[in-house]
Amino acid sequence: MRQKAVPDTSFLIEHFRKGAVYEAFLNLNRFYHISFSSVVLMELLSGAYDPREKRLIEQIKNNFNVITVTERQWYVAGNVMLKLRKDKKVDPLRIKSLLADILIAVSAKDIGAVLITRNEKDFRLIREVLDFRYIPY
Repeated sequence: MRQKAVPDTSFLIEHFRKGAVYEAFLNLNRFYHISFSSVVLMELLSGAYDPREKRLIEQIKNNFNVITVTERQWYVAGNVMLKLRKDKKVDPLRIKSLLADILIAVSAKDIGAVLITRNEKDFRLIREVLDFRYIPY
């Protein structure tokens, strides 16, 4: 059985820019069972000015498992934000900018998935207070 994986927004945007999204999905699909976070889809859709990008996001939504953030996960995310502020002395504005990434990490952890990201800096910081797995790609 293949390991579950959740691609992060930064990973997908990189492949959108290169025009290599389909190839990236095919490569990932060989090794992982891919799920998408509803948070990632929201972030992608908010920047989808090109109609082709919007169609691709719709295809992802309709053809892949999409995980949504639960009430409990929002609560866990709040605790992660508090720990980052208190234990790691992260500035409140920076904490707010990490909310989407925290939600993605929490929901990936809950389904037993590894997070695939190009944003190692933020996820390394989150990992200091939340035990989850990620792969910088």
